[in-house]
Amino acid sequence: MKKISILAVAFALAGLGAQAQDNPTSQPQQQTMQQEQGQQNKQQVKPEELPDAVKLAVANSDYKEWTLGEVYLIQPTEDGAPVVYEVQFLNGEEEPVVVRYDEAGKEVNG
Repeated sequence: MKKISILAVAFALAGLGAQAQDNPTSQPQQQTMQQEQGQQNKQQVKPEELPDAVKLAVANSDYKEWTLGEVYLIQPTEDGAPVVYEVQFLNGEEEPVVVRYDEAGKEVNG
């Protein structure tokens, strides 16, 4: 009877170990797929190519004294979603700050 109990516990632990190994690997794969999809819709542009409304918003932002870094045009993945411009501001002393604007120059979240 003790052998059966020990075997049952061993199989239960083996099953839990297998499930624990499956979950961590699937999560990074999902994140990688989402990042790849986001990068497919993201295109680097020159600051001069920004719409005038976005240029004005950048010039009047809290980071107007900072150096302009990389600028990206992010195409919408859903119908009716707006085009977003991702602007990186560099200070040299702090971490870069990324601000996203719609075509009208309004800050957007996300």
